[in-house]
Amino acid sequence: MNRILGGGVAIVAAYILYPVIRFLSPPSVALGEQSKVFVTDTGIMKRNTAKYFKFLDEPAVLVRLPNGTYTSLSAKCTHLGCTVQFRSDGDYFHCACHGSEFAITGKVMRGPAVLPLPKYQVSVSGEKIFVSVPIEPA
Repeated sequence: MNRILGGGVAIVAAYILYPVIRFLSPPSVALGEQSKVFVTDTGIMKRNTAKYFKFLDEPAVLVRLPNGTYTSLSAKCTHLGCTVQFRSDGDYFHCACHGSEFAITGKVMRGPAVLPLPKYQVSVSGEKIFVSVPIEPA
């Protein structure tokens, strides 16, 4: 009986300590190592489409807007971390996990998320599109 009780206590302790340790530990990728990444070529993306990619060890999305410009945001929902989906029919992002919705700027349109999606800097060099370190939130 003591072994079963001890095992249960160990499992509960692990569930409590793991998030604390993850919060206190530094990120696995230093910001300088991946501060600018090549995403795609300009001729590949059509207007009102999105391309998902990995940036700073997290999912990110590059969107070509209807006017031809580009925007890039984190694709990780600020509620519980699910990957948001771009909805081209309404120019917004939807999180299928709990129903949060974000404007194309990253601003929260519908909760339960309360924080906006972090925005990234987009630069075009010749025919190549790059995304770099975050700029201030929307």
